[in-house]
Amino acid sequence: MFLHRQMIFLYVTLAVSAGYLVTALSLGPPIAESGLTPAFFPTLVGGAAIVFCSILIVQALQAKPETAPADDARSYTHFWVVVAIFFYIVAFKPLGYFLSSGLFVFALILLFSNFEKLILKAIISAAIVGIAFVMFQQLFGVRLPTLWG
Repeated sequence: MFLHRQMIFLYVTLAVSAGYLVTALSLGPPIAESGLTPAFFPTLVGGAAIVFCSILIVQALQAKPETAPADDARSYTHFWVVVAIFFYIVAFKPLGYFLSSGLFVFALILLFSNFEKLILKAIISAAIVGIAFVMFQQLFGVRLPTLWG
């Protein structure tokens, strides 16, 4: 069907992704004379989100409808991922890349795993954020916002 819980989520995600891409494009051109600009990564993410969400919609429309067992507990993980993304976007500029990205990655790891080994998960989050920072600074030449200016 065109309107069940999963399809509604995919349609909303597609709309949010389109809005994100429009906002990213308002930052300016993603590529300038000297190379990549700060608008490059948000534009790339917005475009990729639209493509992947469209693929999921097409796959869901082609799939045969499945009946869910009545005893399955509802999972609201998708809702909490959207909430985490919203807070990440809001916090990115005022808190800077390190703090906002670290909290975001840590939250996603916790959403998809259990609440054990929190220190190890925090270390993994810090490593991911650090590697991404070096990649964007050195490879792409993109200056990311920091808490200290």
